[in-house]
Amino acid sequence: MNNIFNLIISKSDKIPQNLYEIVDKLEFNYTEEIFNTLKDDKKEMLKVILYTLYELEIENFQNILARVKREDLINLYNLCKSYDIDNFLSYYKKTIINKYTDNST
Repeated sequence: MNNIFNLIISKSDKIPQNLYEIVDKLEFNYTEEIFNTLKDDKKEMLKVILYTLYELEIENFQNILARVKREDLINLYNLCKSYDIDNFLSYYKKTIINKYTDNST
């Protein structure tokens, strides 16, 4: 997770350009200087969100990435954090997928 986060925050060309567009749209495009001013819990949240967006991009969830909202990602993160889950990253990603593929409403 940290390696991918470092690539994203440094704007590496190893990361798909589409992901940078999503990160910009969601206003998660922090510079390293700004990131370093954040509290540890906010740093962790940003790392998890960016890594999850990366995984969704790599796994071709473009339909979800086109609709995802910043506020939802943060709210879902906080909701998932309120549970004691062994594999938090997987649980968080599944929660996002479920939210944006739920057709019951």
